[in-house]
Amino acid sequence: RGTILAGRYEFIEELGKGGMGRVYKVFDNKIKEELAIKILKPEIASEESTIERFSNELKLARKIVHKNVGRMYELMEDEGIHYITMEYVHGEDLKSFIRRVGQLPPGKSISIAKQVCEGLAEAHKLGVVHRDLKPGNIMIDNEGNARIMDFGIARSLKTEGITTEGVVVGTPDYMSPEQVDGKEADQRSDIYSLGVILYEMLTGKVPFEGDTSFSVALKHKTETPKNPHELNAQIPEGLSELILKCLEKKRESRYQSAIDF
Repeated sequence: RGTILAGRYEFIEELGKGGMGRVYKVFDNKIKEELAIKILKPEIASEESTIERFSNELKLARKIVHKNVGRMYELMEDEGIHYITMEYVHGEDLKSFIRRVGQLPPGKSISIAKQVCEGLAEAHKLGVVHRDLKPGNIMIDNEGNARIMDFGIARSLKTEGITTEGVVVGTPDYMSPEQVDGKEADQRSDIYSLGVILYEMLTGKVPFEGDTSFSVALKHKTETPKNPHELNAQIPEGLSELILKCLEKKRESRYQSAIDF
C-alpha cells in the first residue's frame, strides 16, 4: 500500500491477474472513494491500434448502466502505464465462490443466472457483447447480487480463434464453438458461456476438461456435454434441458437472446 499512480490513485491491494494485466483495488484521493484499476500488460498497451480499439469499446461499455453490470469508467495513461478505471465491487467472484461451496443449490444458481441474464440483456440492447463471460468476471457482492465485470474489454484484443496462431483471450473453458473458430461473437456466444457457467454452478465442474487449452477448445466444437442431471440428481430435468439448449453447437439452436432465456 502507498504507491500512488497519476498523483491520485493509492494502491491498496492486488485483486487478481489475467491475460491482459493485473487488477488492483485503489483509493482515489480526488473523489475520495475506492475504485478498481486494471493495469494493462506493456505488450498489449504498446500497440496503438489496440489502445484505440479499447477506447472505442469503452465508450460503448460506459453506456451500460444496470444493477447487474459493474461500471467501466475510462482508459488512461500515466508515464507509459495504460490502465482502465472501473467500479470496485465489495464481494467475491463467482469462481472462488464455486470453489468454496462446490455445487450450488438450483435456487441459488438460477438466481445468479437470472441476474447475469438481465445484465446481458441490457448490454446486448446497446449492441455490446461481452465475449469473455466466465465466473472470474462475475462478482457476487455482499448483498448476494451478481455483477458482470469487464464489459468491452475482450473485443479490443485481436483474436483469430484458438485453432490458428491467434492469441487466445482468457480461458477456453467458457468459449463458444464459433469463437474457437475465430468467427465473430454475437449475443448468442454470451448465452453459450452463460450455459457453461450454469453447468459449473450446479455440477461443480465445467462441461469439457482437457490437458491443454487446445484440447478443451476442440471439445467445445465436437463433443456433446454430459447431461448435468447425471452429475447432480438435484438438478431438475427442465433445468438440464435449458442448460443443454444454451450449449448447442450451432448458435441458431440456442436461445436467441438473453430475454428468451
